[in-house]
Amino acid sequence: NMEEERELGMLRKHREQILNNIDELISCTNYEQLVRETLRSGLISPTMRDNLKDLDGAQYKKLLSADQQQTELHRNFFKKITKRGPTAYDDLKEILQQLGFRSALRILQNVDDDSNDDFQSCTRIKRLSSKDIVDNCANSQPDDQTATTESRLPYKYTNGPLTPFTEPIDGPKRHVVQAEEIHTDQNLGTYSMQSEHNRGVLLVVNIIDFTLATRRRNGAEKDGNSLIDIFRQMGFTIFSYENLKQDQFFDLLNRLTSSDFVRNTECFVMALMTHGAREKEVDKVEFTDGSFEKVRAIIDHFQVASCPNLYNKPKVLIFPFCRGDAPDKGQPEPEVAKEQRPAIEYDGVKTNETVKKRNVSTLSDLMVCYATTPGHETHRDPLDGSWYIQKFCDVMAEQAHNTHMEDMLKKIQQKLSKMRANNNALQTGSYENHGFDRKLYFNPGYLPK
Repeated sequence: NMEEERELGMLRKHREQILNNIDELISCTNYEQLVRETLRSGLISPTMRDNLKDLDGAQYKKLLSADQQQTELHRNFFKKITKRGPTAYDDLKEILQQLGFRSALRILQNVDDDSNDDFQSCTRIKRLSSKDIVDNCANSQPDDQTATTESRLPYKYTNGPLTPFTEPIDGPKRHVVQAEEIHTDQNLGTYSMQSEHNRGVLLVVNIIDFTLATRRRNGAEKDGNSLIDIFRQMGFTIFSYENLKQDQFFDLLNRLTSSDFVRNTECFVMALMTHGAREKEVDKVEFTDGSFEKVRAIIDHFQVASCPNLYNKPKVLIFPFCRGDAPDKGQPEPEVAKEQRPAIEYDGVKTNETVKKRNVSTLSDLMVCYATTPGHETHRDPLDGSWYIQKFCDVMAEQAHNTHMEDMLKKIQQKLSKMRANNNALQTGSYENHGFDRKLYFNPGYLPK
């Protein structure tokens, strides 16, 4: 309006948006990264940076602890930005986008686009109460009583040689029923699954911690351990990592699928466990650094041209994250009181070469497994792990010896459909078949004579 046009410097609504949400912006961002990037872009000068570091000569500085000083530096940085001219707000948004601080970016975007709430702001995240969703439980404990399990220490991500995960894991174990024969199908055919040492490769990536501590995925360690337990008994080589940044994840994916481990394997399974979101009908996933990427970018990695080592081999991708923030409402069932347990949480926020001379499908032999349908959220128990992964492991342990993959996915969906939260919200699993045209029997424990 005319009042805004007559304003000098940053628009009042933009200035107030920063100042009114300054504590949340501090929680969602990293001070050193912000200063480095704003210096590089010219939004602040070296002299301004030095003045910030000195807290502008404030006498109270000596009374503050190191953590308090850091918070005050962070606060003064955002105050300084409000005085950096009419383009500073948009410049800051661009920097937040580049650094992957999506939650902070959404706070700034909300003042101009109140209708777009595909990603949750820090404010909304802090207001979320997981007590609204409880797995068949009449009473729930407050969040601060939530128990967490101590995970095994995962291998740290490095650029060194790929190292299979061989450490023992914590928690209850399932018994995987062993196969008594190699299963075949005369009609559709089956994928070869009978190697002693190269039966399969499992990649587990578990993003548990995020830039905002309150968004920790409590109970997620149980899911990682459960998958490792199951696939280890089925003879798979395991690679397990936690809390990867986006660039680390894609670097790992490229290196692993280019390695001899994958070149020699009969099957590849990947589970990416993290927060998910849906923006303009596009599924996205979040990494530990707060950055987002489209799920499609991950799926496209497994195209023939970019992943020739897995051509004509079964590939199973497991994505047990939210695909939106809507609860899936079903027909209510009678509440069944069980032992008191923590509240359920949500896993969401709100080249041209070819392997063969003949044409082949861009995506083939690929099954993508989702814990829910588009637009809906998933459920995770802080004690027992996520509904989907735990049912997935139950079915695999009980039926992989004589049941093929697609039928097991249907069984998982049947089991999942019987679960209810205390508001009668449910969860419906789904999967996508991309040229997965043969049957996949894992044949656990059986070796041809």
